[in-house]
Amino acid sequence: MQLDAIDHRILGILQRDADISNAVLAERVGLSASACLRRVARLKESGVIRRIVAVLDPACVERPLSAIVTVEFARHGSEYRRTFMEQVALEPAVTQCYMVTGEVSCVLIVHMRDMDEYLAFADRLFDQDDNVQAFYTHIVMQTVKDEPVVAVPAALR
Repeated sequence: MQLDAIDHRILGILQRDADISNAVLAERVGLSASACLRRVARLKESGVIRRIVAVLDPACVERPLSAIVTVEFARHGSEYRRTFMEQVALEPAVTQCYMVTGEVSCVLIVHMRDMDEYLAFADRLFDQDDNVQAFYTHIVMQTVKDEPVVAVPAALR
């Protein structure tokens, strides 16, 4: 799908405030309300906008322990990865999971109630999986930046 300058402006605005009314969005990008609504619908239908969500503060929903976990696999075949990914998909504490290149195989972002909950999670996901060679937990001390946005071309915003 080809995106034009107006699409980029719409995306830039919606990423920062998806709760904006269509009328205000249309005015900000210079379209009629109906044309703007059609564009947003097209961006959703084509998968450019994957979903509209509310971004929560983990501490406010009793998940104050955030961690970045790196995982090393013993074997790297697709079947081994698929099995691990199926287990990750069942874990509500995992909010992000990335297969990566380099020294580790996978990076997870998790949010937990406390260390006891994390230890039970680690036992389920890592200790009981023969393909997990090692895992390293990095407890988040302070969040410096947490912006769930993708940069759109600055010249087109």
